[in-house]
Amino acid sequence: MKVNEINPPAKIDNHLAHPTLADVAAISGVSIKTASRVMNGSEQVSQDTAEKVKKAANLVGYRSNRIARELRVGSLSNLVGMVISDLANPFYAGLAAGAEERLSEEGLDLILATARDDGEREKNLIESLLERRVRGLIIVPSGEDYSHLHQERKRGFSFVFVDRPAPYLDADSVTVDNRGGITACLDHLLAQGCTSIAIIADTTSIWTASERIEAFKQALLSRKIDKKSVHIISNIHTSQDAGDATRKLLKENPQVDGIIATNDLIAMGVGQTISTLSSQVKVVSFDLFPTANLLNIATLDHDPQRLGRISAELLLKRFENPTDRNFTAQVMKVSMRPLDKDPESYLSQ
Repeated sequence: MKVNEINPPAKIDNHLAHPTLADVAAISGVSIKTASRVMNGSEQVSQDTAEKVKKAANLVGYRSNRIARELRVGSLSNLVGMVISDLANPFYAGLAAGAEERLSEEGLDLILATARDDGEREKNLIESLLERRVRGLIIVPSGEDYSHLHQERKRGFSFVFVDRPAPYLDADSVTVDNRGGITACLDHLLAQGCTSIAIIADTTSIWTASERIEAFKQALLSRKIDKKSVHIISNIHTSQDAGDATRKLLKENPQVDGIIATNDLIAMGVGQTISTLSSQVKVVSFDLFPTANLLNIATLDHDPQRLGRISAELLLKRFENPTDRNFTAQVMKVSMRPLDKDPESYLSQ
């Protein structure tokens, strides 16, 4: 079943039916029009009448359908959709938290949807959210083609792509300085005295993974490192995969003394394995995550909440002129973060 298909129940239980405005009007002894004025905050109703209607509404548990009211007058809702890969991943949870915090300051509500790095599922989710007339979307892209959103933009919808650019669509985006970040990770390990370094990355079809691998290769060119002492491991998608890859790496290459993990899930798997093996291998993570200090992993200051806030801010600016053809491509700079900093501090920023 597609995510945007909703099957109504075969039979409606009257005890569970939502109370209507007509119910409120009947109980309070006023017309539906008067009850509507009260529930919409109109001042053209006497105080006594307003109090009667509100008491009746509370009695039956009536709630005004704000979305339906907005759509009747042809406007978009106060909802913003956010399509991410996996909410269980601390990075995406932090990203959503940062975006929600900024949007709530403007009276907007955030709806989350998880695409699981599945382009077709993501497309269905986007269509479903647009059908619900969300004001805009923040998308961590998993698909290969977003040209279908050209028409949606003409209709007044706003889009911001985060962490990865949108293929075949000119749009506002917020990405991270992958090249600068990986270079900082490599230099950190070299400063720690590492001479044999491995990088462990996600699926290469994911833009950030391929970008970070390429950044690693480029950084090696200007640094005196023997190519025979460098190891590139890719297509590692889970913490379990990362743990297994780390065991194999160290078994086959015991001289490895430094590992770059290109995201938080990989870093967790690497760190847990290093701890289990009581290994002295140095680990640095591109992503900041809560248990980094406990695993003795150095990280960049790549705070997902900060990235979420920046994305939300860019979307708010786009709301001012959804069809404007001048697009913003922001790149968030990152640098090494002190290891002794509170590992959970970014969750409360």
